[in-house]
Amino acid sequence: MKNKKAFTLVELMIVIAIIGLLVSMLTPMISSAMRKAVATNSKTFMSNMGMALTRYKDDNGDYPDFIKPSTRVNLDDADNAASLYKALTGKNPDGSRLSSEDSRRLNRRRSNYMDFNMNSIVNKNGKWKIVDGFGNPNIYICVAEGDDTHIKSGFPTRKDGIDSEVLREIVPNPSEGLRSKVILFTLKKDGERETADYSAEDIFSWY
Repeated sequence: MKNKKAFTLVELMIVIAIIGLLVSMLTPMISSAMRKAVATNSKTFMSNMGMALTRYKDDNGDYPDFIKPSTRVNLDDADNAASLYKALTGKNPDGSRLSSEDSRRLNRRRSNYMDFNMNSIVNKNGKWKIVDGFGNPNIYICVAEGDDTHIKSGFPTRKDGIDSEVLREIVPNPSEGLRSKVILFTLKKDGERETADYSAEDIFSWY
């Protein structure tokens, strides 16, 4: 009975080299696909917040008091993040009951407009933050005044480092404002800060 011919060292090295080449080609593609998936989930998350804010306004006649018309509000501010969570869920970030003052100011009926999953509300150094799929707490909110359908300022601009074509789709005519009642967005540049312990993408969701 003849022995099967074994691979030579050269053949093994060739196979290993081919595998290494395939891995180097596929890794960027897989990484890109994963980032797109996270970005899609983040957009859905912001979309849910936008719808929740709309329902909140319908019930209460206005948005939570810390959100001013045509003013960019950043949820990286822990007070803003906690206030939004209380307004949309009717409870504290730790699950406890709202104080009488917070209930009176943010959610009189303690109604629930949105459910946050455990990955979107995190405690950092004793402060509650709302984060997207990338762990980015810099989620911006901007709303129109009253029943207006145009946001006058606070919306994304060229200064935010957004691709010009993408920006044109969101704000075709900046001088007229953004034709929308609510916009939530994140900016890629926030993830490029030296102090950032998260990544970020330019993601937009508006109504």
